[in-house]
Amino acid sequence: MDLKGSHVLVTGGAGFIGSHLVDACLQQGADDVVALDNFVNGSMKNIRHLRGNRRFRLESGDVRDIDTLRPLVDGADIIFNEAASKLVVSRTRPRIDMDTNIRGAFNVLECMKGTNKLMVHASTGSVLGNTEDVAMREDHPQNPTTLYGISKGTAERYVRFYAEEFGVRSCIVRYFHVFGPRQEYGGEAGVVSIFLGRVLKGRSPVIFGTGEQIRCLTYVRDDVAANFLLLDGLVKGNTTGEVFNCASHTRISVLALAEMIIRKYGPAGMKPEFGPARPGENLRPIPDTTKIEAMGFRESLTFEEGLDLTKDWVRNDLDDRS
Repeated sequence: MDLKGSHVLVTGGAGFIGSHLVDACLQQGADDVVALDNFVNGSMKNIRHLRGNRRFRLESGDVRDIDTLRPLVDGADIIFNEAASKLVVSRTRPRIDMDTNIRGAFNVLECMKGTNKLMVHASTGSVLGNTEDVAMREDHPQNPTTLYGISKGTAERYVRFYAEEFGVRSCIVRYFHVFGPRQEYGGEAGVVSIFLGRVLKGRSPVIFGTGEQIRCLTYVRDDVAANFLLLDGLVKGNTTGEVFNCASHTRISVLALAEMIIRKYGPAGMKPEFGPARPGENLRPIPDTTKIEAMGFRESLTFEEGLDLTKDWVRNDLDDRS
């Protein structure tokens, strides 16, 4: 998509997915790209390659602060709203989760009201919960099993209401288990990167629960492409107020993932370790992706190709830290 002449704001722009969106906007010719980040989840290393780029600007701030946000939205034509609290934060600091995911989205929408700006809002499959038999479509009844899923589901309702009631030109992309370079591997989120980080350091990956949990793993470049696909739909007027599940067709259990990573990159004889199941974990959050595929969404590489690229990044990052 050609972004020449466009002014873009990426909230959470120093984060994992946000920083890839920033790169893509610059590559596609945006006149300028502003990344807003409070650096709770984001990292300077994700955007350090952009130092000196005159079309890029970093703003340190928080979507919860509407006084910081408003002039940035005013100066943008296009907003990618990636700012969010993580699932793991919702367990330990639920008020921050609620405030960031709900009030942050509300603030962006309020700043957009009465304008002709475009926004793709990032959501999550956690709003749906689990499925046993049938893949979940976008209109599947929401049964979130975490506070994170509740807060992100509430934000979705605001986005859709503002689109219908106030004509805010926005749509929603729901991510499912994104992986790739720049995803933090030392925390509790991002199973692919966490397993890679441990195995490359010679430590067994730890599986919480039985390992039968299913993950729908999508390479970050494909999720970025989905954002632009839906943005193009906003320009054409056919995605406003709509929700789109975005996931690859890679369906793999956590146990099978651990065994694959050990087999490809680990020492002989390594076995996964097991820990207690995590409360509220979605065991089968499998989406129906027919709707976004009808828009033209396709995977650009195989899962193993994406895994190799992610492994290379984790290895280089570990070398840089040593």
